[in-house]
Amino acid sequence: MKALALLMSAAALILAVMLHMGDRHEAPATGQPMEVAVHMGRLQRYHQKWWAAGRAGNAELAAFYLHEMEEAMEEIAEADVVDEGVEVSKHMRTYGLPMVAELERLLKEQGVAEMTAQGDMLVNACNSCHAITGHPYLRIQVPESVHFPDQIFTP
Repeated sequence: MKALALLMSAAALILAVMLHMGDRHEAPATGQPMEVAVHMGRLQRYHQKWWAAGRAGNAELAAFYLHEMEEAMEEIAEADVVDEGVEVSKHMRTYGLPMVAELERLLKEQGVAEMTAQGDMLVNACNSCHAITGHPYLRIQVPESVHFPDQIFTP
């Protein structure tokens, strides 16, 4: 009888976990849950480091963090994430990825100073995407300061 009760409890727990996982966003290629907020937090950190590198005149480091932002955005864009009817992946392709491509172009063609001066383009794209996806309270700004005391941003 104890074995049956234990088995029923385990089955109920497994069912509860499976039902909860159904509420998460799954990346089709891996079947693993995608928590968009985790990816957005990573993008925010890369954005701060990109800005700090640009302000310090470090084109190589700025290019590195632009690439990291691009990879994080591509991960979201390719996952076909739909959250409460909002096509998050589609919006990342519309708003995020084109801005990173433009900043990469500016860095290559006009240099780190011009790329950094145009940093509000990315901020505006992020805020536009947040507004159109029903998250207008998530507002990003050009960093006023960056606190990574263990990293050197100068070339």
